[in-house]
Amino acid sequence: MASPAKNIRRDMPARPRPMEALDTVDRQIIDALVADARITNRDLADAVGIAPSTALMRTRALLERGAIEGFEAKLNLAVIGRAVQALIAVRLRAHDRDQIDNFTSRVPQLPEVLSTFHTSGSVDYLLHIAVRDTDALRDWVLDNLTTDPVVGHTETTLVFKHMPGHTGPLD
Repeated sequence: MASPAKNIRRDMPARPRPMEALDTVDRQIIDALVADARITNRDLADAVGIAPSTALMRTRALLERGAIEGFEAKLNLAVIGRAVQALIAVRLRAHDRDQIDNFTSRVPQLPEVLSTFHTSGSVDYLLHIAVRDTDALRDWVLDNLTTDPVVGHTETTLVFKHMPGHTGPLD
């Protein structure tokens, strides 16, 4: 009996199937929700020019189809005590499944990590983190990356200002 391939992941979710195209109403709903995720259903319906029941049904359908993944609060990091943001480029020592799994199961879950990007090129991961101050940043890098045996190299870049781009559908 043949043994299973070592690097095949059996616990990975299935790739999302291609979604049906968004129509004009879907795009208007998404744009309105991106502008204000707390908009009432009645105001959403008015903004798009449809009945409230239609707005609710279409929004639920967008959620079920995966076009909308959820709703979240946008925080002012400085006000909540996390004024220093940084982008940290991380290169792993080796690129085997165990090391990748070790890193990705631990680091993205740390409370200071806002986003983790798996990248190509000279670095493997790019972390966006927010901490109290530069001393906390130094300690975080030392405690969570430099001493991690799977991490081969890090490079930290301070973020002076974050200017988000448009997150709605592309026209």
